[in-house]
Amino acid sequence: MTNHETQLYIELYNYTPAWLDLPEGDRQDFAAVVENAVAEMEKGGVRVIGFGFNDPNTDRRAPYDFFCVYTMPSTDFARTFEAQVEASGWYGYFDQVNASGPARTVAAALANNVAGTTPSAQ
Repeated sequence: MTNHETQLYIELYNYTPAWLDLPEGDRQDFAAVVENAVAEMEKGGVRVIGFGFNDPNTDRRAPYDFFCVYTMPSTDFARTFEAQVEASGWYGYFDQVNASGPARTVAAALANNVAGTTPSAQ
């Protein structure tokens, strides 16, 4: 089934030793490729909410130093994005976890929480 609902997509990541061992010029080259890929994604309907540092003083902080937040036009787009990230070699340089799902209103999300609805029941 194709899902055309707007998706929220969050990446949390840390450097790996491979990234830190990479010469700075190679890191700059890789970063340029990623920047160009993000610009192309924006042409395809992705909205980049932002990239950021995870504040060390955040209450119940996730154990990741960096994050990216996007909206994506569909589940299919999100799965394509994931395949492209994998193919880029990103995971060799960054330890990453992701969270994604359809955007919901506060009321709808809280109603699901009250009902005990899980993602598999959607």
